[in-house]
Amino acid sequence: MMLNIVRRPVKKFPVNPRVRAYGKARLDIASRVQTHADWERLWKRPTYPFPFTWGAYWKQCIEYKVDDFAAEVGFYTDILGLPVNALDPGYAMLTSPGGDFFIAFVPTPEGTRSTPPDAIRIQFMVADVFGTAKELERRGISLEQWPQPCAIGSSLYIGYFRTPHGICVDLWGQVEEQNSPEPETSLDSSPAPDSEVPPEFSEPKKVDIEDIEAELDRQAEVGQLTSDQSDISSQDILDEPEELIEIEYVNEESL
Repeated sequence: MMLNIVRRPVKKFPVNPRVRAYGKARLDIASRVQTHADWERLWKRPTYPFPFTWGAYWKQCIEYKVDDFAAEVGFYTDILGLPVNALDPGYAMLTSPGGDFFIAFVPTPEGTRSTPPDAIRIQFMVADVFGTAKELERRGISLEQWPQPCAIGSSLYIGYFRTPHGICVDLWGQVEEQNSPEPETSLDSSPAPDSEVPPEFSEPKKVDIEDIEAELDRQAEVGQLTSDQSDISSQDILDEPEELIEIEYVNEESL
């Protein structure tokens, strides 16, 4: 039996060339800015002013479609404790106690596809990123990444977990002291055997030529190096260039 695979064309929305030109000009400024003074000097006012006047009930909301509506409702309301702004069997809108943000989701209509989990990310900046992470684990939420520095030596830490639909929720937080507590095991569930443990961040060790030569000699003695590898010098290792990634702007009209 032959399987007939039909490729559906991806719908592309028309883009006004003027809009793209605006964006490229802004990105050019961003690439040249080095200081706050540069930003004040180079940045120009938007072509048009902000057009929205907020209504009385809510300001902004992101909505997505889910496969398991009940699970998503239960997660946000009873596990995360978000207050309900609107809820019925076909729609849910939730917010924070202070109405700082709004999140909505709906059951996926029949014959359509739900929102891909990686299509959006929800990001929260919290005052105590480790305390929040520990509280979430106490409630049975398994963090895919325990809060870690966004870069080596950075005081900005990021961790994340997922909703039942798979939407990634980031926890951002500023950490003054580089002393991260270890994650605690959830009271409600134990980690899965194949769950990935996030790598620890550590300061890179200084590579010394004598250490490399000693290791090469040791491996040659025990026969761990092939004939080709035995000709490698320590300087060759230090001089080996890092992998380069080229970024090329592609003309969409030629695709």
